Amino acid sequence: MAFAFDEADLRGATLRVVHVWQPPLIVLDAEEEALRARHTLLSEATAGLSEKYPDVHVTHEVLTGHPVEELARAAEHALAVVVGRRGRGGYTGMRIGSVVHGLLHRAHCPVITVPTG
Repeated sequence: MAFAFDEADLRGATLRVVHVWQPPLIVLDAEEEALRARHTLLSEATAGLSEKYPDVHVTHEVLTGHPVEELARAAEHALAVVVGRRGRGGYTGMRIGSVVHGLLHRAHCPVITVPTG
């Protein structure tokens, strides 16, 4: 997240923080609660950084769908898309995961992957 804030600050760009939730196949009664929890996570993840970078305008969005498709759509008019990499996906031993791999083929802007510790 810090990398994205730093880049937005350097370029005078708005930072659009997006979380994509892929709901389970079985419809949950608690879907609204799950979406609210993800909005809260986004706000918490950017709280200290918003104070450190007061000139960066930040928006938070929780989208529902397939991560690659939704992130590629969200990045249509972006200068770049920054994606965290946990390294716990099905691509064991590779430097990129399935979402980054998909974005490299779908996004029309640079894709930056940052390890998330």
